[in-house]
Amino acid sequence: MGKIRVLDDHVVNRIAAGEVVERPASVVKELLENALDAGATSVGVRLEGGGRDRIEVADDGSGMGRDDALLALERHATSKLGDPPDLIRITTMGFRGEALPSIAAVSTVFLRTAEADGAGTEIEIRAGRIVAVRDVAMARGTTVIVARLFHNVPARRKFLRSEGTELAHVARVVSRFALCRPDVRFLLEHAGRALLEAPRGESAVERAAHVLGQIARGMSPFDRRVGDIRVHGLAGRPADASAKRDAQACFVNGRLVQDRVLHHAIGAAYENTTPRGQHAPFVLFVELPADAVDVNVHPQKAEVRFRAPTEVHDAVRDVVRGTLAGGRSIPAFSELVPARGAWRPVAVAEPRALAFGPSGGRESAPAPVAEEPQATRSGVAPRALAQIRNSYILAEDPEGLVIVDQHAAHERVLFERLLGEAERGRASVQRLAFPVTVRLAAHEMPVFEDEIGELHRLGLDAAPFGPDTVRIDAIPAVADGIDPAELLRELLGEAASVRTSTAGVERLRHRLVTTASCKAAIKIRRRLTVAEMQALIDDLFAADNPGTCPHGRPTIFRLSVEEMERAFRRR
Repeated sequence: MGKIRVLDDHVVNRIAAGEVVERPASVVKELLENALDAGATSVGVRLEGGGRDRIEVADDGSGMGRDDALLALERHATSKLGDPPDLIRITTMGFRGEALPSIAAVSTVFLRTAEADGAGTEIEIRAGRIVAVRDVAMARGTTVIVARLFHNVPARRKFLRSEGTELAHVARVVSRFALCRPDVRFLLEHAGRALLEAPRGESAVERAAHVLGQIARGMSPFDRRVGDIRVHGLAGRPADASAKRDAQACFVNGRLVQDRVLHHAIGAAYENTTPRGQHAPFVLFVELPADAVDVNVHPQKAEVRFRAPTEVHDAVRDVVRGTLAGGRSIPAFSELVPARGAWRPVAVAEPRALAFGPSGGRESAPAPVAEEPQATRSGVAPRALAQIRNSYILAEDPEGLVIVDQHAAHERVLFERLLGEAERGRASVQRLAFPVTVRLAAHEMPVFEDEIGELHRLGLDAAPFGPDTVRIDAIPAVADGIDPAELLRELLGEAASVRTSTAGVERLRHRLVTTASCKAAIKIRRRLTVAEMQALIDDLFAADNPGTCPHGRPTIFRLSVEEMERAFRRR
């Protein structure tokens, strides 16, 4: 007997199931795609046991006749592809023709479908074998019931997680589809309890509020076309960033995907507005010609490949970055601090004058500056009043009291100023009266030689002065007063860490500018005059992203008049 043999159809189906069906959420995803491709306007998902015991997906789509329903259970049978060229211009959500037979190979399936109200067809399949075909009365559409998932593949079933974990995965899938299609009603129930119910015909913002909850209130819509690429969706505030990606979703031509190009573009857009390791909420839709993206690169259709990935990346980055620059509202105290940290009564000490002088001083408050606050790109900036502990600036505007972190605010101002100069070709410099020589460690010299051009763009004029020594002739003007040797070493350390992560020139420049700005910004516990406070606030409100420092920490928040009145029980 030869060594090569053709596998049994049931073995082939189980192998295909292993690629397509990973867990209950995989089943739900495939069935939702079929429902939407069938033109459904209402989809209901009902689960038992987190989907391990029972999954039911019902839709009001076009349905199927008996012959098509039977054929749909054959491998590689599909209504969504015709000629070979269709593979390079796929416009449907499903297309492989493997979902139903793969699901049926590892479970018990009841497929009920009808092309019109009245007579329909029910097919019962157990472990991939059709055991019954019946007539059934039903409304137009399709209902698929999947019971005892992986009952005939115990090794796969034991890898399923707890009921709660599997339910969470399903809920995430249904939520993402609901975000993508506000024109469709979605219902998710578990053990008879509704977990999500989103009515048909909502706006994108309304649907986001239904799905994402309170976090959606601060999201900003965007919609822009860059050549053949349309980029639209909702961008969350940096202040709402968290360590998890639960509130993020990417869609390409209506298809839910996990794509490195898109996530990198989003990360670049939010860079220097959110802390490292934190992820802001967003809903991103990218639409482009069907032949400009290959969706046939992953068994679960979860990944795509762009024909021009750089163009897509830059379009997404620039559109989202521009949206963030347009969001200029001041976050409320309650939005930055958990509820347990809200106002509470404090003990009242002996009255005393506010201290504006150096720490420990007892100076009376200087008279307010005579001039009015300057008009900025976002209107009139708040009026500076005083400092707290020579670190935080108090200001007022018509809505209440504004508090500014002077170091974080100055970081943001310097970051945008220095970055803008560097991107235009050359940052302003401060020539040193006497050049400074710095002896570098063995691991620092190669980094310096690699990045000497970028350091020059930032305004750090330095050149080799021997095998292990560098001479510094000028530093960035914004860093006047900073130790040149210390600044150089900080920048080289940052450059080394970025380059080991294979980051591009843009990210390196951002990180270097962040480091330089942090070193040069005014520090906490430094006394400022009211005029200096006002100048800093004016500069902050003229920035593109005034809400956070380059590290992503908040720069400013407001205590509204309403919050203060509630705290003092005047409301």
